[in-house]
Amino acid sequence: MKKFAVIGNPIDHSMSPKLHNWIFNKLKINAKYDKVKLKSNELNSFLNEIRLGLYDGINITIPYKETVIEYLDDINIRAELIGSVNFIMNSNGKLIGNNTDWFGFTRALKSNSIDLQGKEVIVIGSGGTSRSILFSLKQLGVKNILIFNRTLDNAKLLEDTIARAYLLEEIVNFINNESVIINTTPIGMLSNESLISIDQINKSQIIIDIIYSPIESSLIKMGKNIGAKTLNGLDMFIYQGLASLDLWFGKDIENQVNFKQIKSYLERHLC
Repeated sequence: MKKFAVIGNPIDHSMSPKLHNWIFNKLKINAKYDKVKLKSNELNSFLNEIRLGLYDGINITIPYKETVIEYLDDINIRAELIGSVNFIMNSNGKLIGNNTDWFGFTRALKSNSIDLQGKEVIVIGSGGTSRSILFSLKQLGVKNILIFNRTLDNAKLLEDTIARAYLLEEIVNFINNESVIINTTPIGMLSNESLISIDQINKSQIIIDIIYSPIESSLIKMGKNIGAKTLNGLDMFIYQGLASLDLWFGKDIENQVNFKQIKSYLERHLC
């Protein structure tokens, strides 16, 4: 039996085991998927156990998508450019890092008919998920990105000719009625907090939150109530998971399963 897991802290919110084990059951794949809560000082020893065969592969969630890189034996060139890893394959005792988050975000936009070319996009946060989404946006042809973060120095690391960094408190000076707003932080996952207030939201905006648990964060609820186009993180989560399976098994898993069935199953467990 092949064994996989997701690691992070916190980890209780993760639906990865439900997603992957549902697929394993549907396709009669002899595999199991767990979730493991790790402290930062446990990361290195845990990865060494994976080298010894504890798992065939793992996914990484907050807060280890960037810090895990230093412990890898090899990394995909795209993941290296992004500076964030959410996928590791154990290849004969070597840990190879990759990134499927950017792909999942791209697929989520396309499947929901969201075209961001020619638009100014506001990205909140500068962590591993933000790095993946910035990469996706640039691949999609977005030419104007504003990054807002509580710590300016962290956001400044992501600046280039397309993306500019600002303190989060300055966001009120940049949001307009046509804004595309993407929250890449975990704010709203464990509370009703939102980094955007209701008076900054307009029905002409596009509001995206990478949080999928709860299925409607406070930001998404406000956007829906006002009539803005909204997208939570569930589609991105499913697509990145399917991409992980394709890489682990070296074959097309995505086209063997019904996306709508997977999404409906997960939504029932998130309600």
